[in-house]
Amino acid sequence: MICAERAALERSSPAVAFVAVSAATVMIVRGEPHLSLAGDSAAALAAELLVAALAIAAATATWRAGAAFPVLLAAAALAWLAAQWNTPGAGPAFTTGLVLYAAWPPLLAATALRGLDERPLGRPAAILLAVAFVSCVGLLGLASAAVFDPDAQGCVHCPTNLLLVAGDAGLGLALSRAGLALTAIWTAAFAVLASMRFVRSSPARRRVAGPLLVPAVAAVALFGVSAVHGLDRGFLSYYDETDRALRLAEAGGLGLVAVGVAVARLRSRRTRAALARLVLDIGTAPAPGELRERLADSLGDPSLQLLYRLEGGEWIDGDGRQTALPAAGGRGATLVRAGGEEVLAVVHRPGLLDDPALVAELATTASLALEHERLHAARRARLEELRASRARIVAAADVERRALERDLHDGAQQRLVAVALAIRLARHRIGADDPALDAGLAAAEARVRAAVVELRDVAHGLFPTVLADEGLRAALDELSEHAPRLVPRAVPAGRFPGEVESAAYFAAVEALRLAEREVTVDAVAENGRLRLVIGASTALDAAMTQIRDRVGAVGGTVALRDGELRLEMPCGS
Repeated sequence: MICAERAALERSSPAVAFVAVSAATVMIVRGEPHLSLAGDSAAALAAELLVAALAIAAATATWRAGAAFPVLLAAAALAWLAAQWNTPGAGPAFTTGLVLYAAWPPLLAATALRGLDERPLGRPAAILLAVAFVSCVGLLGLASAAVFDPDAQGCVHCPTNLLLVAGDAGLGLALSRAGLALTAIWTAAFAVLASMRFVRSSPARRRVAGPLLVPAVAAVALFGVSAVHGLDRGFLSYYDETDRALRLAEAGGLGLVAVGVAVARLRSRRTRAALARLVLDIGTAPAPGELRERLADSLGDPSLQLLYRLEGGEWIDGDGRQTALPAAGGRGATLVRAGGEEVLAVVHRPGLLDDPALVAELATTASLALEHERLHAARRARLEELRASRARIVAAADVERRALERDLHDGAQQRLVAVALAIRLARHRIGADDPALDAGLAAAEARVRAAVVELRDVAHGLFPTVLADEGLRAALDELSEHAPRLVPRAVPAGRFPGEVESAAYFAAVEALRLAEREVTVDAVAENGRLRLVIGASTALDAAMTQIRDRVGAVGGTVALRDGELRLEMPCGS
């Protein structure tokens, strides 16, 4: 309760300070209007109060514990009004006006460089702001006030300078000119630095910072023009119409800064509302994978992707495939934490989620849905891993089959052929001298040649060489020559991935093994899929497990209807 009251008091402090400073400013200006920057125009004074009120409202709206932006913006607004106190009609506030009349530009510059996202200043910006405060508060304020003696310099209506150390009109003029010259330099440098930051920022950061940064640069640059205008005389005049016109333009810049904050807040609220609607939509139980589409629509990035981190540390996409975060310099990747651990990466166009508040909102509002999606992705990853493992097993089996086929063909088969030839030569040498021995050798030769044929059939059944060399159509044609019951009616002549050709071929072999009558094969390749219809007119249930394993290993499907075996597999063509 005490903490809540303290936070409410801190949040209201800019408004309270504004009321007090505004009241003092109105009294000072209305007391000696011809000596004020607002002049005799009530509209000009009202405009100055309005832009300060807008800035205070913006600071209050963005106020949060530990944030520097709203504090700097509120200080800039109050210092803007305090500039009116540097006038003989300011009474007790005169000394404050002497010190702070040029304090608002460096405060506004610091506000713009910090930004709503509380961006670190960096070394160049810190050096620039140090120079800005030295010139505007140090030289034009404290140092000049220390040597300004109103009585000695003929300002009989000026109140007492409470900071006077030793009056020296010459030194005071030199300090003031040095401050104005340094102000002209740092305001120009600020415009360059801010422009460079803006150009180098991501599109999302530019959308957030632009409405605030551009008018802030304009207002500070106009003050730099005022400094150049007053350099010859050594001070900013209260009577010069050019100074008053510049002051009015500076008021417009400060007002637009407050409007820019409102625009950024409105955009942030709209995004949060979109995320809130997303959470409500997710409550209607969307299908797995639909979260990515809805989130992409809410954030306005159709190319958005969601990557999920598994317990082992690897990243997977929504389909469960292992992937990696994008490399630096490419698409943006925003990591979302849950329980102190990185569980999600949102891959998006550069700069989309540069706003930390938006990321926090995403992690808060959609955490349950994201966890639900992550579990689905993890399940798909396990299924994908299982399918890949099955594919590796089938591929390894095919490799072993081919190796065994080569060993049989080049080894045992060739040796048996050599034995048959040796027997034939022995028969020629013996001739008709020993008919009984010749008959025995003839029988042995016949058995050896029969063994060669059987061994060739075994080798061909393991993995036909023609399948690897010429493809599915040639392999089926050769098989039909040995088994006329197989009728390849329409099979594309092109080549397909080896594992697809192998699965189709062995499905036909299994159907031929089980069927007693004609087996037909029809195939068509279209839209990257190979579809086969194997007509067997018999029960193929006994072979379905093996066929499903092979076809499923390549990401295909198998269906058995009315004696027809229907296979569909991705073929990449």
